[in-house]
Amino acid sequence: MMNTGRNSQKAGLRLVILSLIILHLFSSISNAQVSALMTLPQVGLIPGGPIDDQSFNQMAYAGLTRAFDASLIAFPSVYQPTGNTEPDYDAAIAQCVAAGNSLCVTVGFMMGNSTMNAAINNPSVHFAIADMTWDEPSYPANLRGMHFSVEEAAYLAGTLAGLMTETDKIGIVAGMAIAPVDDFVFPYIYGAQWANHSVYSMLDYANDFSNEALGAALAQSQIDRGADVILGVGGMMGNGAIRQAGLQSKYCIGVDVDAYYTVFESGTAPGADYLLTSILKRIDNAVYDTIVAHVNDTFTSGTHIYDVENGGVGLAPYHYTEPDIPPEVISYLEDVAAGIADGSIDVWQDRKSTRLNSSHESPS
Repeated sequence: MMNTGRNSQKAGLRLVILSLIILHLFSSISNAQVSALMTLPQVGLIPGGPIDDQSFNQMAYAGLTRAFDASLIAFPSVYQPTGNTEPDYDAAIAQCVAAGNSLCVTVGFMMGNSTMNAAINNPSVHFAIADMTWDEPSYPANLRGMHFSVEEAAYLAGTLAGLMTETDKIGIVAGMAIAPVDDFVFPYIYGAQWANHSVYSMLDYANDFSNEALGAALAQSQIDRGADVILGVGGMMGNGAIRQAGLQSKYCIGVDVDAYYTVFESGTAPGADYLLTSILKRIDNAVYDTIVAHVNDTFTSGTHIYDVENGGVGLAPYHYTEPDIPPEVISYLEDVAAGIADGSIDVWQDRKSTRLNSSHESPS
């Protein structure tokens, strides 16, 4: 049975925290500065959950506050949905529009229908949604979708895994054999194979995204077969896989957000010292870029791609494992990232036996 009292207390606490954040932002601003700020465009954020989630919502809020710090917008407004249903999202977006915001930014594909409908019904307001896109003819002129080329960052992570394995065996625990998952899986395998021609990749699909225990069991099976680097791709199930790897003193790699904060509790949870990195969607950069375009009257509709070249995807800091990674490996990763950015490396091509450019040979 749901503890509604406790849930309401948590919601109230988050509202207090948000209020304190906003008060802090304005505490050192004079009346004249406040008047000047009020002439700037108003931009609102509709998160898909609490903004202190150490995940997509918090990253989106960071992009919003960066725009405020750069004096691009009047103030960072957040319109928190009261629940996780489409009517809740509709209501929060309607609040954003009614408050006079000229740009409303939503977070996550769950808000896709609500964002599309709001854009159609409010043609004078700009809308943008992080991590959701449509086919190009579907876009109204005032709607932008943000797509993240995770395959590029996955290739980088695979390169790192291929160079850090001591057994020449790496494991991938994935949610389902669907495109959003395989966008991580196969470029990761290709990156590992190119960096280390002897690497053997173990791939297990869980056909599940929420079962942490299943993720842990699949990771343990791969570890028992010799894998010493584990990638977890698939929500809580994937988190269970990388947590198990860390607990078994094996390297692990997360996805989407920095698992150092989410899975390993800001480095305090057991196993944090075996987290190599995470494959990041830089939603903060995408939100900030969208606000800049809106403010500069260069906002365009349609799908906008965020990739390695423009800082839209990348690898998280190495945290505790940075001393383990040889300098030549870090240098090589930088070269690979440059190759991806300039197009000389195709992350979808299995280049295990076909070297395209001798400058991208793995370090000895």
